[in-house]
Amino acid sequence: MAKTQRTRTDLHELIQKLDARCRARAAGLPDEERPPDSWTAVLFRVDRQLLLAPLDEIAEVLELPWEITRVPGTKPWLLGVANNRGTLLPIYDLASLITGGAPRIRKRFHEGAPERRREQIRGRERVLVVRQDDLPCGLVVSEAVGMRYIQNSDRIAESVEGWGPISRYVGTAYRLDGQPLPVIELRAMMTDPLLNAALI
Repeated sequence: MAKTQRTRTDLHELIQKLDARCRARAAGLPDEERPPDSWTAVLFRVDRQLLLAPLDEIAEVLELPWEITRVPGTKPWLLGVANNRGTLLPIYDLASLITGGAPRIRKRFHEGAPERRREQIRGRERVLVVRQDDLPCGLVVSEAVGMRYIQNSDRIAESVEGWGPISRYVGTAYRLDGQPLPVIELRAMMTDPLLNAALI
């Protein structure tokens, strides 16, 4: 009985210490409350281009899955499907989809032993899981930088043209740290016939 009571006490103390550590680390994080007259964005990078996307369009950000199953007879930018907690998630290479070029990432999945592939794949690449009513969709980006609060007053009033191949998905742009950044409309991208025309 004494041993059981001691075990419970030790466990309780351990939980209290873990809670204290978490609170101490959270103290250095940004305030959870969104500043007034602002919206929340995810800042990410595709190749060298920094982009913004509304946070409410993104369900989660994943590490690149170890296993992506290729779907025969599909466009090169559809890398395949992955198992995301029991749900099949189509994975698209966003850079390839935007530019029309061959995805550089696919080669890394098919060359070498599985252990070597894992070492090569594990990098800054992340998968943005886009919210959809029916089937979620994963977009591979070069890096997910983090969440940012964007002031509505920082919206760029002039034309948002000139962003190259991504222009068709850009509705507006904002200044962040003095740099103009396009806002990519992921939901508009999801309805693009180009994305849905996966078959060759």
